[in-house]
Amino acid sequence: MTALRVLGIALLLLLGVGVVLLRWVAPDEAPQSLVFVGGEIITMAEPLEVEAIWVKDGLIQLLGSRSEVLEAAGREVHRVDLDGATLMPGFIEPHTHPLATALLGAAIDVSGFRHESRAEMMATLEDAIEGFTPQPWILAFGWDPIMVPQLEPPTLQELDALSPDKPLVILTQMMHEAFANSAALREAGIDRDTPDPPAASFGRDENGDLTGSVLEVNAINYLLRAVPALPPAVTALLLRWQFADYARAGFTTIGVLGVVGRAKDPIGLLQSLAADAHVPVRTVVYGLPQHLDVEAKPEPMYEARFAIRGVKFWMDGSPFTGGAAFAEPYEDTDLTRERMHLAPDRMGPLNHGLEAFTTEFGRFHRAGYQVAIHTQGERAVQRVLDAAASVLAEHPWPDHRHRLEHNALITGEQIRRAKALGFELSFFTDHIYYYGDRLAEIVGDRVDRYMPVGTAFREGHRATIHSDNPATPIGPLRVMRTAILRTPRKGHRAIGSSERLSVDQALRAMTTNAAWQLGIENHRGSLEAGKAADLLILSRNPMETPPEELDSIEVLGTWIDGQPVDTRRASRPNLGLALRALTQLTTPSHQ
Repeated sequence: MTALRVLGIALLLLLGVGVVLLRWVAPDEAPQSLVFVGGEIITMAEPLEVEAIWVKDGLIQLLGSRSEVLEAAGREVHRVDLDGATLMPGFIEPHTHPLATALLGAAIDVSGFRHESRAEMMATLEDAIEGFTPQPWILAFGWDPIMVPQLEPPTLQELDALSPDKPLVILTQMMHEAFANSAALREAGIDRDTPDPPAASFGRDENGDLTGSVLEVNAINYLLRAVPALPPAVTALLLRWQFADYARAGFTTIGVLGVVGRAKDPIGLLQSLAADAHVPVRTVVYGLPQHLDVEAKPEPMYEARFAIRGVKFWMDGSPFTGGAAFAEPYEDTDLTRERMHLAPDRMGPLNHGLEAFTTEFGRFHRAGYQVAIHTQGERAVQRVLDAAASVLAEHPWPDHRHRLEHNALITGEQIRRAKALGFELSFFTDHIYYYGDRLAEIVGDRVDRYMPVGTAFREGHRATIHSDNPATPIGPLRVMRTAILRTPRKGHRAIGSSERLSVDQALRAMTTNAAWQLGIENHRGSLEAGKAADLLILSRNPMETPPEELDSIEVLGTWIDGQPVDTRRASRPNLGLALRALTQLTTPSHQ
């Protein structure tokens, strides 16, 4: 057999393999007209449950009894048999950080989810650093002195011993504190004479020398700005994989509350991924002030897979670093003194003065942006509401839906004032699940009103709940279970039983209420004629499942615009990105 013939056969075989591969990686496509039957269908609207739903060209056409829907759709319409499963609107995550989560997915995991002691965490760091670490910086994520008992912060000497030459940064689980070695501090331009940023600090000893501790967002940004960015296609691929993780959990839309994470053009990156009709989730974005142009606010296209909705600010920090601006001091306990290293009268700083924040708030309010503000302590909430009252008095906007985020110790009076001013509230209830057994050591008797989402519902708010991922893992059913039961994962009594939600309220917090907060309620959030067919299929009906079993429900799939979502890492769009990423990684100009 001639060499030419052998080459020809080889090329034909490669072509055949390529055709098979392309078919395998191509996303599944459903007919444009189809009827879902054979299971329980929850609409989150009126009526609450129906027997069948007809979808055509990506939109819901009709809901009702099996016979009437099939008659309207035509007997030859394609039928999707749910086989006893439950169909409902896709979950909507109102507050998350996908870019940060995607990038931290490549970091060394030292979290309390996988480690029970400091020794285990240090061993993980040593093993990982001794292994193959091609990145110019070494990043670790998840250090958690609240979740892990007796966890002393790493010293600068320990960090320098772990990595004498290469920059090393360890981020805490809530990302409001970091620990950096000397190489990282040097690369970030931080020395003993660097002034502390507003409401943040660089740790120093009694001689004024740096300790490696970097506390709160404004100081951590010094480090993050110095971390070299990954090649664009690598970042895009990691982000698209992250989108698939949200879809596998049951989300069809996510609210990106501040596009945090190292990327050249973070909002442009999200928008470019959304240009693909097969992207696994829709994104509604709240940019950081420096990312947005108040002179040219884009018109939201909520029927698309990407929309810019608002702007994100931080008024205070985390309760677990001493950064929450409480109205009364932190409790004086072994945890706050010995592990969090807080002074007995610590109350937490505010990030913005009243006059300065009123100016910034007013600038974006007048431009038509929804303003979302991180507020954990009562003083932070008060500062925002005082600024907003001043701006709204001069520039009324009846349906602004500005948001307060997290709201650990917001008071009942503040909840009512927020309602009167037109604000909405989103609660980070995972604090209760992961840290509830230690909360009393931080806030004392105030723990009984911690994350008062029940009060928010009673006062008429369309409140939501979230996981603030990557601060806690993606898991809407776990988040809902926590809001219903309010029991920590480590055996402990319920935290603030009067603030419990019903199953219906918890479901609305992650469907209809979340859609309303994001401004997409006319397009998504419930199953109604004329809305997008953004669907979720579950193995069990959450309304008929005991709350303690909610997070055992299996997500069987999600659909967007009447098409099944492809969550495989080896999908066709992902392979294209992977080839570009490989090219950029191996091209000198990108290294």
